[in-house]
Amino acid sequence: MSPHTDTRAQIMDAFAEQLAATGYQGISLAQVGRTVGIQKPSIYHHFPGGKEDLYIAVAERYIRDVGGRLAAALVDHRDVEERLGTLAAVVAGQKGESITFEQRIYDALHLVSDETRDHVRACYVNLVLDPVTAFFTSARDQGVVAGEPAFLMNAFLHLARAADLTDDTDPTRIVALFLDGARPR
Repeated sequence: MSPHTDTRAQIMDAFAEQLAATGYQGISLAQVGRTVGIQKPSIYHHFPGGKEDLYIAVAERYIRDVGGRLAAALVDHRDVEERLGTLAAVVAGQKGESITFEQRIYDALHLVSDETRDHVRACYVNLVLDPVTAFFTSARDQGVVAGEPAFLMNAFLHLARAADLTDDTDPTRIVALFLDGARPR
């Protein structure tokens, strides 16, 4: 990694730590610089737009990471139920810090410019929501599920996120609840 790239990554990491700890409004670029060992003006060399550019870069990095893990869970060589189980494990397996960080990214949307808000939302929709919606569209077309794919995506992701997966809980239970419901048969 080049020194420029390394410094850029360190700045992003320090910014992400502050975002997680204090939210967007609590971020101090001077503190980010101190954490990295550079002066505040040096941050602008890497992120000319300052705090908002850093927010975009950190949000994109997080969204790409989550989107990549979800995409890997939805690989087509397994049946729908297996992919749902993997998807449930990925979503439910997110650590509390990750969920809190995602919430911090979301909470900052009303504090940034309309352009930044639209960009971050589009990134999240394109890399996280759309692939899962496409999966549910395919599952519906195969006759495995019924209903509107965007609603199914939203319901499943919320159910999986609410689940507390421990060593005693199998993600197939989330899938069974989602596919079969809670009524006794």
